[in-house]
Amino acid sequence: MSISVEAHFAQQLASNLPKFREKALKKIGIWFQKVSVTSTALDEEILLRIWKGLYYYFWHCDKMLVQEEKADVISQYIHVFKSVKYSFLYLDTFLKTIAREWHDIDKFRLDKFLMLVRRFLHQGYQLLKNLKWEVKYIKAFVKTLKNTVLSPSSESVPLGLKIHISEIYMEELAKVGADEVTSKILLQFLLPYCRVLCYCDDPSLLNSVSKDVFLYLINQDADEDEFEELPVLQFKPTAVQKLLMKFANIPNIRRSNLKVIHTIIKEFENYKNGVNKYEQFMAKQYPNCDLKKRDIEKAALDLFKEETKGVKKMKGII
Repeated sequence: MSISVEAHFAQQLASNLPKFREKALKKIGIWFQKVSVTSTALDEEILLRIWKGLYYYFWHCDKMLVQEEKADVISQYIHVFKSVKYSFLYLDTFLKTIAREWHDIDKFRLDKFLMLVRRFLHQGYQLLKNLKWEVKYIKAFVKTLKNTVLSPSSESVPLGLKIHISEIYMEELAKVGADEVTSKILLQFLLPYCRVLCYCDDPSLLNSVSKDVFLYLINQDADEDEFEELPVLQFKPTAVQKLLMKFANIPNIRRSNLKVIHTIIKEFENYKNGVNKYEQFMAKQYPNCDLKKRDIEKAALDLFKEETKGVKKMKGII
């Protein structure tokens, strides 16, 4: 009895024998390229079957360097399809597979699958870069994510996966598109998370979206330890505020969600007014201390000079 091509690939990719798995991985990329020429040869059902095999292929990858290499190979297959709609379908079926299998991933394999998700998001942005950041393709990309990891519903996709995506969403976008993504284009990437802010009922996800998506923008040049190696995304604070206010005016929005949105808007207003987060923290910790910004800067400079002297003395001793 003959089996379908996708079933054959799935069996080979999930094989216990490494030589069969590696051979299938090489062939699958060529097959993707050939079969995506016609409009009827690929569909969601076929790709989900193949992803069953790819998932178990990656499950078998044990050594870290091997995991990174294979994650690159698998995620970069998003670029081999002759039609961009199949590229998005490849991403969509990957996310649906990860969401389906999420609770069966043990703690020893979780990190490598998180890394695979990161590589896929990165390659998704790279695909948009290759397509010149055209809005119609950005909308198609965002729609793909909204079907799974950007859905406000807390039941459709595991919470841990959603939070992981929100944590890396802006970071990977900055790596790929900081030089090309304009402040206007950036709003397209923020739109789906505005919906999450409006309709999500999970405090953990709301907190992550607030901190890692929206406040990420105003913290890019504030937290040097976290952002020093990342390029900075262009954005206009007022435009982001207007976008958030538009969603804040949606009827019947929960009071808790509205509070989160207004807090983000206020943070952007503080950013526009030059309010320093460190000074705010110091003011709360030491309410009776009347230190001005110049006093803090002078103290920091004095401390730096003293530390420099100490280093020179140590060098003289050594």
